[in-house]
Amino acid sequence: MTKKPELTEDQAALQEAMKGVKRLAPTKKRISTSPAPVKPRPKAFSDENSVDLFQFSDYDRHPSVGSNELIEFFRSGLQHNMIRKMRAGQYEIEAKLDLHGMIVMEAREALARFIFECQRRGIRQVLIVHGKGRAHQDPILKNKLNQWLRQTADILGFCSAKSKEGGTGALYVLLKRVL
Repeated sequence: MTKKPELTEDQAALQEAMKGVKRLAPTKKRISTSPAPVKPRPKAFSDENSVDLFQFSDYDRHPSVGSNELIEFFRSGLQHNMIRKMRAGQYEIEAKLDLHGMIVMEAREALARFIFECQRRGIRQVLIVHGKGRAHQDPILKNKLNQWLRQTADILGFCSAKSKEGGTGALYVLLKRVL
């Protein structure tokens, strides 16, 4: 008969701690170590009009921009000719949203409703006026729009408007065509 090897103090303490523990019965369930698939962002239900509106998140962070800085964003695949025309303000503005004087929560709701309504009506080129904010701090709504408009695929691109239509206090926005 073979002799059992002697246990160290740590091994003996571990063995003592495990007394009375029973092995679990095997199951056919598999444990996945890969991350869960990313789910699309939920849309909020609005009792008022019974429509789903996109919910913009404040968790995406982009570098803060100042009152007089130009901002722009274009999704890949957008034709260079369209980008050039947007920058030059050559598209006819079909609808306008003025966010002056609104707090962030009001502006977020107004933007979601505006985008929904424009798409429902087939409107693609819009102007959103956000203002330049106060001189002594970064413009809040301008920075929020820079963040929010990037979050939905319904926005193909945006850029600061020409001075006659608000300059760095407004944005030309190109909406995705909805079929």
